[in-house]
Amino acid sequence: MPGCRSLLVLLAPVALALPACLHVDAHIGPRPVAPPERKAEPAPPAKADPAPQAAVEPARAQFAVLPKVPGEVVRTKPEAPATTSTNTAQKPPEKGPTVPPSIVKTGSGEPAAFPPLTQQLVPPEPPLLAAVRAHCEGRPEQAIEIIRRMEPNQQEFVLGVLPILARGASADLANDPATAAALTDQLRAAASRLEPLAALKIEKVAFCTNEPPGFGRFVQRPPANHYRPNERVHFYMELRNLGHQLTPDGFLTHVHGAAEIRDAKGNVVAQFTTENTHRVPVVKFEKRFVTRSPLQDFYVWYAFSAPPAPGVYTIHVQLSDASGRRTVSTPADRTCEFNVAGP
Repeated sequence: MPGCRSLLVLLAPVALALPACLHVDAHIGPRPVAPPERKAEPAPPAKADPAPQAAVEPARAQFAVLPKVPGEVVRTKPEAPATTSTNTAQKPPEKGPTVPPSIVKTGSGEPAAFPPLTQQLVPPEPPLLAAVRAHCEGRPEQAIEIIRRMEPNQQEFVLGVLPILARGASADLANDPATAAALTDQLRAAASRLEPLAALKIEKVAFCTNEPPGFGRFVQRPPANHYRPNERVHFYMELRNLGHQLTPDGFLTHVHGAAEIRDAKGNVVAQFTTENTHRVPVVKFEKRFVTRSPLQDFYVWYAFSAPPAPGVYTIHVQLSDASGRRTVSTPADRTCEFNVAGP
């Protein structure tokens, strides 16, 4: 049938476009419409840093003023307005935190290395140590030159002691009596040179029964044995560092003294002079000894009359050398106290 064949040819493209399976909904009536799904609202974008925007604005402004005609000169930066001295007071720069000089920051932010430490200077050697070193190393001439830089009194003492130290450090003193005797003499000679410069010292005082015949040769009077009024009192003192003077007659030992007596209340009691002529508050006396050899031990003996009234008394004696520059007094304690009983 020619007519049917033509109809099939026309319906074939339409059939190809239709789905292979059709679904027929049995629901009759209006089809419910589902509510549209709500999409999640995106989070508001974070505020951009105004710095980049601010950086873009000058670029846009520069782009807007680009030259429009060849050869035109356009300023990319506006000229600074003229300012007057009244309203342009510059503020002083703010001081930042002080950085210690030992820590220096570099451009990379890392602290720089510490500067190298300077080499400490070695202090000079003391003259005495240098002189001892030179003498022990067999260079006595150099030691003498070093000693000459000292004070005159120091030179004499060091020159006298330095050979003693060097010899005493190497000698067998326990088994060599001759060397020990030589060192003793040298030490005494060095000490005798120092005595005129040393302070005077009273080492011992005592009340004795009579005049002592020599240094340390006295008989001490018992403290319980009281004196009678106007009885003779003998007072003994040992003195150190007095020294002596060389004279044509020998060695002169010279000392000045002043003695006073005080009662229990501290009042000065008058006493007879050394000539027993009259009473005075303070009795002055002098001792002179000339010997063929220098005295190694020296003592002072003073005799006076006991006060006439009974009581407790104390004697005070002041001694000085011949020049009067060095003085010493008896100790203010019970060793200088004596008692006077009734008749």
